[in-house]
Amino acid sequence: MTEIHIFRHGETEWNIEGRMQGFKDSPLTELGKAQAAAARKKIEHLNFDAVFCSTSSRASDTARILVNDVDIPIYETHELREINMGSWEGMKHSDVKEQFATDYYDFWNRPGCFRMSGAESFHDLKARSIACIKRISQEHKGKKILVVSHAALIKTLLTSLQSKPLNELWEGPFATNLSHSIVIGGVSSELVVKQFCDEICKETFND
Repeated sequence: MTEIHIFRHGETEWNIEGRMQGFKDSPLTELGKAQAAAARKKIEHLNFDAVFCSTSSRASDTARILVNDVDIPIYETHELREINMGSWEGMKHSDVKEQFATDYYDFWNRPGCFRMSGAESFHDLKARSIACIKRISQEHKGKKILVVSHAALIKTLLTSLQSKPLNELWEGPFATNLSHSIVIGGVSSELVVKQFCDEICKETFND
């Protein structure tokens, strides 16, 4: 049985500014680093065999804090990057909503219908996220793996593994900063969601 622990990155400067991130990057804030350090204390009893993370620095920096520079291999992969938001990246949510009203509505309310030139669809995100996690599960059978990624990818992955339609992916718990999910891989290629976006730092950072 493979146990995959999935975390969203810590708070970033663009999170505070209300900007869309996607493939573009933004550094962790001091709070974001503290969130990762607090989460580390809650999982330090887990002995991870390997770490996989997005190539975005907000994810890779979070991963390094979570393992506290312990000698564990960290693999960065483009497959775990956030959804490509095209021209929206770096823009404030309020500006995107005003300038791209229909597409913005679809993104948050009908993600299965979201199609925008220069951006990635949630169907494409579903395909690459599932392929990545299946590969990790198959290549590390019986191991305990840490994954650090992004909100849209995590929600899309977990919703899809539960066989729910993409239009429901924003329902249920949101993937807040350092939210903790667990996916179990068995002897077959089947993946089961054991824990869905638990707010591991909620009681520590609730203001």
